[in-house]
Amino acid sequence: MRWSSVTTRGLGAVFVAYIGACPFFVALGAFEEVRAWAQRLAIAPLIEDPEAPRALRTALQAVVDRGQHYAGPVGVVRQTPFQQAVLAATRAIPRGETRTYGEVAAAIGRPRSARAVGSALAANPLPLLIPCHRVVGAGRRLGHYSDGGPGMKRRLLAWEGVNVASFS
Repeated sequence: MRWSSVTTRGLGAVFVAYIGACPFFVALGAFEEVRAWAQRLAIAPLIEDPEAPRALRTALQAVVDRGQHYAGPVGVVRQTPFQQAVLAATRAIPRGETRTYGEVAAAIGRPRSARAVGSALAANPLPLLIPCHRVVGAGRRLGHYSDGGPGMKRRLLAWEGVNVASFS
């Protein structure tokens, strides 16, 4: 597996671990997160490649700099069928829109699993590409965000045009 960083206008450095043009892990501004992820999954070796494949680099920059939807392949490793369903439903949320954890749970046919949806999203290996920042708590609660905390979640939603002032 290789890793590289892509510098974007919107968010600075985005680190990505990939095989071919298929990303498996994305981290905003912190390579140590990529290394820790690889160690947790016992992925070896993790080889630095200063130039990610052009298709992957272009797609990442389109997501971050222009807010385009990422339609390319994603590698989801060691995720349960439930987690995969949550990630697929989350990936389908359009830019500038939000869904609650409960709405995502209902969308995958597990309406009583809102907390489990939150846990699945906390382990999302591909934030930005699978836009978990678009999933919020009931009652307009912002909720958590694993790649930069609630401040980054608020920043990403505002960047997409969501009125974040209405969230607590």
